[in-house]
Amino acid sequence: MSILYFAMKSFLKFIKQILGKNLTKKIRPLGHGIKGILASILYGNPSKKLILIGINGTKGKTTTTVLTARLLNELNQKTGFISSALINDGDKEYINPYKMGTIDGLKMFQTLKKMVKNGCKYAVLEMTSEGLAQNRWWGLAKFDTVVFLNVFPEHLEAHGGWENYLKAKGTLFSQLAKDGHFIGNGDEEQLRNTEKMFKRVPSAIKKTIKKELVESDSFVVLPNTGQAKLDFTYNGSVYKTNFISRVEIHDLVFAINVAKIYVPAIQDQMNSIIPKLKGIPGRMEWVVDHGQIKFSQPKTQPKLQHWQEKISVLVDYAHEPESMKKLFELTSEWKQKGVFTKVIHVLSCDGVGRDDWKKPVLGRISYENADYTILTTDNYSEQDNPQHIIDILGSEFDKELENKKYYQEVDRYEAFLLGFNIAQKILDKNLLNNKILLVSTGVGSEKGLTRPGQILDWDERIKWVQAFLENNI
Repeated sequence: MSILYFAMKSFLKFIKQILGKNLTKKIRPLGHGIKGILASILYGNPSKKLILIGINGTKGKTTTTVLTARLLNELNQKTGFISSALINDGDKEYINPYKMGTIDGLKMFQTLKKMVKNGCKYAVLEMTSEGLAQNRWWGLAKFDTVVFLNVFPEHLEAHGGWENYLKAKGTLFSQLAKDGHFIGNGDEEQLRNTEKMFKRVPSAIKKTIKKELVESDSFVVLPNTGQAKLDFTYNGSVYKTNFISRVEIHDLVFAINVAKIYVPAIQDQMNSIIPKLKGIPGRMEWVVDHGQIKFSQPKTQPKLQHWQEKISVLVDYAHEPESMKKLFELTSEWKQKGVFTKVIHVLSCDGVGRDDWKKPVLGRISYENADYTILTTDNYSEQDNPQHIIDILGSEFDKELENKKYYQEVDRYEAFLLGFNIAQKILDKNLLNNKILLVSTGVGSEKGLTRPGQILDWDERIKWVQAFLENNI
């Protein structure tokens, strides 16, 4: 990193100390904005040397960002991306260590400069409502393409209400370039919101914009027998995928619609490209599939106990109500088809004071859909009482069913072990007729867990494998 980079960081830290915590919070959006502009200048205005594609939505923006970039790369259009899960600087792809999608201006423009240096033509950016509201986008060039996926009533506490949330999202669409492209959700439930976003496009250029709507009935997911990979039909052709949920294919269709703007002949290559595309680490990812370890495979496959051969483990991020509903729709389908007989859900949420409204909602969704729920923790700070987080999650549970229908375990790794213990007891009673799915949510592909005074090294998938194998020690 350059001397200027460290000089800027030191200067900003000095300013924060002068202003104090409360004043710093009030003027933070202005501070982020100025920092972005200065960072852009520091790194040679790299966004002006790239074709920018911005993705926004309450649900699916991370997957759509990554799939759009991967599609373009497969089409020989060198593309970098920044998402809340992964970053690709044109040279390498790595897990985002910053715990946010629209990252700090210094890091953003440093990454964009690397994309330019590495020969990228395009940059696909996940544009979060929080990042937009905090002006982390200042310094970016105009966007050639913007995508609106959806909006749901989540993150409202952080924005101070629904209208402020919509206003923050709309900021992206106000930054669309002349002769640019607007891709929106054409489904009936989202069409009104799509039109609100399109109204944010500057009136002076609106007539030059190519507008396209994507509807869910533009593709059909073909029936499967369970967790097998899904096929889907699109524009009269059938495509094989590596995805297991309809939600991922929905995001893929949006990505296809973006990619075809730049490569109109994309459909001629989709049969060979789409089967190569993979999902995002820690999001709808199998860790153990009917006893077979799918992640962090040990050098020597251990001899499994009989009950372990009936175990599967799925990791997903799903930390919002709509995402969790979609997850349980899928597990319900699997149970109906006999792929699994019982679902054990490890549920967590961020610390107290951060979207507290959704904690009992998430708890209720799990309680109503999982056979067993284990309440635990993920990220929390020194201001938090971990047990209080669990209490809010389970505030609507029938207390008489504790240790029967639901369980509490503050330590996340111990919660995994508890899940296997519950599964083993079920299988000890009836090994022949049971297949157990353990699923954890709330962490996904995060690289670490926030703890008082530290970041705990954590990979959800590795921890599940360790807990799975601990039964053999």
